[in-house]
Amino acid sequence: MTAFAYEVMAEWRKRFWSTTASGYIGVITRMLLGLVLFRFMFQNFSAAEFGFWALLWSLFGYGILLDFGFGFTAQKEVATKTATGDMAGLNRLLATIFWTFVAMAILLLTVFLLIQQPFLSSMAVPVEKLDEFGAAYLVFFVGLAVMLPLGLFPEILRGLQRIDIANWVGTAATVLNFGFLYVGLRAGWSLPWLMAVSVVTTALPNLVAAAFVFRKLPSLSLSPRGFDWSAVRSQMGFSVAAYLITFSNMLMGKSDQLVISLTIGVAMVVIYQAGFKASEMLSLFSTQLQQALSPAAASLHAQGDVSGLRGLLLASSRLTFFLVTPCYLLAAAYLEPLIELLTGTNPVPRETFWVGQALLFATYSSQLTSGSSKRVLMMCGEEGKLLKISLVDAAANLILSIVLAYRFGVLGVALGTMIPTTLVGWLWIVPFSVKRLGIRWKEFFLIHTRGTIIPLGAFCLVLAALVFGAPAPVDAGLVGLGWRAGICFLPFLALGHGVLRAMSRK
Repeated sequence: MTAFAYEVMAEWRKRFWSTTASGYIGVITRMLLGLVLFRFMFQNFSAAEFGFWALLWSLFGYGILLDFGFGFTAQKEVATKTATGDMAGLNRLLATIFWTFVAMAILLLTVFLLIQQPFLSSMAVPVEKLDEFGAAYLVFFVGLAVMLPLGLFPEILRGLQRIDIANWVGTAATVLNFGFLYVGLRAGWSLPWLMAVSVVTTALPNLVAAAFVFRKLPSLSLSPRGFDWSAVRSQMGFSVAAYLITFSNMLMGKSDQLVISLTIGVAMVVIYQAGFKASEMLSLFSTQLQQALSPAAASLHAQGDVSGLRGLLLASSRLTFFLVTPCYLLAAAYLEPLIELLTGTNPVPRETFWVGQALLFATYSSQLTSGSSKRVLMMCGEEGKLLKISLVDAAANLILSIVLAYRFGVLGVALGTMIPTTLVGWLWIVPFSVKRLGIRWKEFFLIHTRGTIIPLGAFCLVLAALVFGAPAPVDAGLVGLGWRAGICFLPFLALGHGVLRAMSRK
């Protein structure tokens, strides 16, 4: 590898553990505090207030679709242009994206102000609550309009390979949000004040990210004079592809529930959801390992360093295989008590169990084949090919799920996700990745086995001994699952410390 590739790899390794740790802490914090806050709000809000709050924040969740791929474009171009030293081009691009977001925010706010009355009327808001709900509505959409352009700054941080900063600030904002809302609910604050607190704490990470961005890029300028649509037009292909890939992924993630509702009945969704939770947790765990890949790949691609890209993909793919495999095996072996722990379902229905196994394997296979590959290739000018793959995968997922739903019920829908995800991953994405980066098949497979087979073998032996020698009851709980996982990981970490240590070398 070139000297530049070694420098980028060193930076990636340097940031890997802080990014991963901050990501895991953030996810765990959001899950735990979110669970407590959800229950507390459910108990303290009236039915109308709770429904109104949930509806507005669900709209916020769809805000990612207003990005139109520009955020990912900003992340890529920050990594690329800082590597090549093109700050003038970067200023034009970011200024154009920022002021485009400002215009979109103003348009969005105007539309929602115009439809405020019909919106509130359609929700059957009690007459005596109209003023209070109207004020909360106004606070929310003003906040959303402010947050849309500010959302550019966390993407710039990602391009600078400082995702850890965004993660830590996001975690701090989550704690503040929980604290203020908890105090406000106990003190009986009005709905508009609670909404204001929630909006401000949600916007806080973007404001802090902006401060860090200007500190790390002192020559950055977002002056309206820098607006140059031609700077964005040259990136429109990438932006549209990124947007459609995001949309197709959302479609795959949400379509199964719709298929179940339309084919075998909405009541059956609960069976699917109970089995889905374990795979969702595995996906959350896995994606934290790959957050820093995209900007590192963009920097290497900007320098035309194919050998560096090859090394980055192989190193990240090997680590994903090494760390995600034992987590998958644990979840598959103890799926029943895990489902009981997550959902409270006892006994766990057989159909839920097999739905969980199918979705768990689909997530595991997807992480091995696509987790690292897609992030690297997306930054190498292959967005068109990846879009084609994503659309084919989404279409096959939807069609097969509908067909199999009539034959096998809810399990058929899960199989409709597992089969195309697995086949597309191993028969299309992996061959395309190794061919694009000039990796020999022998090298691809050997890099994954080097230093990993013995610790993974020891893990499997201990896990098998526990499964047959000390089987976990369905109600094993967190403690029962925790000590079994700990025993399995002890020899795994002792024998596999070399693989982890390699990630810390600069």
